Amino acid sequence: MLHSNWISNTPATQAYLEALVARVAEMDPAPRCVFEKRKAVVPRSLPPDLGTFTSAEFWQVAEILHLQATPSLAAARLVLVEGMRPAKAARQLNTSPQALTNSLRKIRTERATSSRLGRLPPERPPAKDTPPPAPPEA
Repeated sequence: MLHSNWISNTPATQAYLEALVARVAEMDPAPRCVFEKRKAVVPRSLPPDLGTFTSAEFWQVAEILHLQATPSLAAARLVLVEGMRPAKAARQLNTSPQALTNSLRKIRTERATSSRLGRLPPERPPAKDTPPPAPPEA
């Protein structure tokens, strides 16, 4: 006879428990687990400016923005100059991904703005096949 502390001890409950135990006993044992090899994951595309800053450009933009020396700024340098993935840079320098994202956004925006205003050289060098730009007319 089965006894349980979590349900009432009525004849109907006892009959139900005995039927349940009989059904479980008839079940086939669980098959052994088979681990399949994981399929290769297609890597996500990297941001287009990953590792495209020079160290001098990076510090010039940081100076224009008057950015403080923080772990997120150092992590942004690892991403933009060294080409490290943002998540890895944030973990390595013990900063939050959100703080790193904010720093990256500020620096990228300022670089684009400064390039347009002539405070920095263009973001990307011109292709080798294109002719040099014409001098401005006076």
